[in-house]
Amino acid sequence: MYGALKGKSDINPQWRYEALTAALGPCGCGWRFEIADTKTQSVSTGETMVFVLVNLYIKHGDEWSAPIPGWGGDYLVKKDKNGIHGNDEAFKMATTDALGTAAKMIGLAADVYRGLIGNGASDSKYARRGYAAETSQNAAGARSTRNAYPSKGSANDDLRSKAMHALSKEMQRVGASGEEVSALCGVKFGKTNSRDLSTGELSKLAANLEAWIAEQMGGGK
Repeated sequence: MYGALKGKSDINPQWRYEALTAALGPCGCGWRFEIADTKTQSVSTGETMVFVLVNLYIKHGDEWSAPIPGWGGDYLVKKDKNGIHGNDEAFKMATTDALGTAAKMIGLAADVYRGLIGNGASDSKYARRGYAAETSQNAAGARSTRNAYPSKGSANDDLRSKAMHALSKEMQRVGASGEEVSALCGVKFGKTNSRDLSTGELSKLAANLEAWIAEQMGGGK
């Protein structure tokens, strides 16, 4: 119902609101949302992340739906080459992210999340992420074939590649977005994103991904 992006491959927040309004009616009448919870989490880089839980409601006939939850996150305190900076739009950006996660549950922008739009040359961040992961995995496989007797270092690289691959497959299976995984990295490990995790942490994240997402959606600590 909401899958057609009409040429859009990155999801513009304003387009998202317009698509919800076109399908369901004006905000407050056909759809509405509330901020159910907010959290902040310091990470090992010295930065601080903020997470927002949004409950989306859509109207069916004369009745409102049950709450459709979605977590979103952004940096409240961000580090770059010029130092540490506060972000006065962090809560707004996290709320926008959370609303997009909730809207995904009713099929909004499904073509992007399913990877049906774009390829390696696309400007879609979702397509680029999948293409980069596939390229990395293919390269790891080629190295493994060339090295019949891998060194200790390459063996460790192979284990990490397998852990990343397992996480990628689990994300696809449960329909988890990159934003949701980054949020879990902050909450569970105090890390910015999955690239900062150790091999063991990657494996733990893959093994618990579905349960942890359900826990966060339910507002669990």
